[in-house]
Amino acid sequence: MVADWSRSGPRVFAVIKSEAWFVLAVFVLMLSLGLIYFLRGLAGGGFKRYERVDRQGGSALLGKGVMNFAVWCVEPLVRLLQRCSITPNQVTFVSLLLGLLAAVSIAFGHFGCGFFLALLSGISDVLDGMLARLQATSDRGGVVLDSTIDRYVDFMLLAGCALFFRHQTWALLGCLLAIHGSFMISYTTAKAEAMMLAVPRGVMKRTERYVYLLLGLAASAFWPQGLPLLLVIWVLAVLGNVSAALRFRALYLSARAG
Repeated sequence: MVADWSRSGPRVFAVIKSEAWFVLAVFVLMLSLGLIYFLRGLAGGGFKRYERVDRQGGSALLGKGVMNFAVWCVEPLVRLLQRCSITPNQVTFVSLLLGLLAAVSIAFGHFGCGFFLALLSGISDVLDGMLARLQATSDRGGVVLDSTIDRYVDFMLLAGCALFFRHQTWALLGCLLAIHGSFMISYTTAKAEAMMLAVPRGVMKRTERYVYLLLGLAASAFWPQGLPLLLVIWVLAVLGNVSAALRFRALYLSARAG
């Protein structure tokens, strides 16, 4: 999809400009929170660590420090939801709705709106688990629902990208490969857990994929043809499928050894 500047340039520019400022506002907020987090960490003798982050583990592409910062940012929201008697499952379904709206925005080339809605969907995905633990209502049914909704959101966001790039063969291929890689990585994790084997480690876990997709959307708010998003999609496609293959190899060897 290529913007027709000769006929709709001023209108497109106005949309891009407004969405770009919207993205900048989000990043200014994150930088401000990051500064507060850093200063509090220095004053308090260390940065707060979370069991959820330690359990998931970081990687070379997304360290535990960034993940701990993200959880710290949403802690006040969790307490607010608790006071409002919001249930974790309600938050999970909100994540699904926001993911759908983000996908529609991406499909129509509104990358700034897509970034914001996808960000809110990702935050909701973090909130539901934290809220369940705070309310002591975590159960296997909730875990299944959360994991299922995550897969739907993953697909919808990349499907939105595929719809936007549908007229560009190589771009569309990248989207399809990114979808394949994301689901195969999730499959290896589920298979390892079902077989009671150690979950293979590697890059491009869901949190990493989500963060890089958000960055691609944010950058594309300044670029109407979506080139930054396309570059991110190909990174997800290549690294995701390589990681999936390496995970399958590790899982296969572990299963044979067991």
